[in-house]
Amino acid sequence: MTLFLNNKKDYKKFSKSEIDIFNYSSFVRTIKDVYTISIQRSLMNQLLEGIEFKGNILDIGGGNRASYKKTLGNEEYTSVNIDTEIEPDIKINVGEKIPIKDKLFAHCLMFNLLEHVYNWDDLFIDAHRLLIKGGKLHIIMPFMYPIHGAPQDFKRVTETYFEEYLKKMNFENIKIYPLSYGPFTNSQLVGLTHRYFNGPHAQLCVILDRILQLYSKRIYYKYNRRCPLFYYVESSKK
Repeated sequence: MTLFLNNKKDYKKFSKSEIDIFNYSSFVRTIKDVYTISIQRSLMNQLLEGIEFKGNILDIGGGNRASYKKTLGNEEYTSVNIDTEIEPDIKINVGEKIPIKDKLFAHCLMFNLLEHVYNWDDLFIDAHRLLIKGGKLHIIMPFMYPIHGAPQDFKRVTETYFEEYLKKMNFENIKIYPLSYGPFTNSQLVGLTHRYFNGPHAQLCVILDRILQLYSKRIYYKYNRRCPLFYYVESSKK
């Protein structure tokens, strides 16, 4: 697949969005982070640090030990999970309705959750029920990412799928942001890994991606739109 754009119309199609790595991530922070954590985790943390959550939060799939909890900057936090090790406020079983009264939350989070859920419908019905009118749903879901457990990994979906599904589940004001640092860090994450070389290898790939970004944002934007590492999705309850 060629990464080069053929004409100016292509550039407009793959141009920058409201949220992309040029307005929320730091090269220095990223290259330090990837020595010990994945590129997705680094970009996710930097993204969340720039989002202001006003009002109470329901975190489906989160917990008090979630690595991103401290970035939310909000004490009105309630978490729901099937896994007690992450210390959720409410423990439920798969398929169970969340035992909380309707229309209580301004924000509902689903971070790195949906790939582990076989059927989304009940989950989104619950999220819609628990949000106040106009409340926001925030989703982070991997795309170019290795299959992983917790306990099972079922799916990856595209931007088009998110848009159609959220409309069907009565959400509006849908904004979908494909995010990655570039082809080199994506390749490092899904390619050959080794515990002794992961850190330096990831740092080298961050440098190579940064060179690509500086050389041509057009190439980066086209790659990012077609091969995102993950999606960040915002929508609001009708």
